[in-house]
Amino acid sequence: MKQRPLWPYYVGLAIGFALLKAVYVHTTSTDLLILLAPTNYLVEIALGSASVFDAAAGFMHPDLHISIDKSCSGYNFWLLCWLLLSATAVQQRLYPRLLMPMLVLMPFVSYVLTLLVNTSRILTAVFLRGLLPPAIQQFSWLHQAEGALLYLFFLVLIYLGFISSCSYFQARHAHAA
Repeated sequence: MKQRPLWPYYVGLAIGFALLKAVYVHTTSTDLLILLAPTNYLVEIALGSASVFDAAAGFMHPDLHISIDKSCSGYNFWLLCWLLLSATAVQQRLYPRLLMPMLVLMPFVSYVLTLLVNTSRILTAVFLRGLLPPAIQQFSWLHQAEGALLYLFFLVLIYLGFISSCSYFQARHAHAA
């Protein structure tokens, strides 16, 4: 049986990624409430902290001296996670008749993963702030580096988990056929 070419899927994913990335430039914290509100809720539960939403500043946690705003939304992680899972599904040539439904499902899977990973990133930042001396905390790049390392760690973990799942189901399907 002749296999379909993969390049149209990759082109579609690249265009989708570029368009969604371009949209992000023009968003505000209010536009990103779909990511910010659930993340903030999880942070509130985990830390027992109440927040107040301000359209300009995002979710303010006065007792923690933090705000969860556009830059903390996890939007870029969501995009990368969606692209990673979708491109991997295409590359794995998973059940051709199920590929399109899987590609439609990937934004939602990535959304849930983003909420969990982004919450853990914020909790880790709060925890590290309590551990590090104030002299070290003043380095602005430290918060960004912590986020980048945590996001990278989880992207690799998600990728390895997805590849393992794909291999498992492909092996089961091959034995059943």
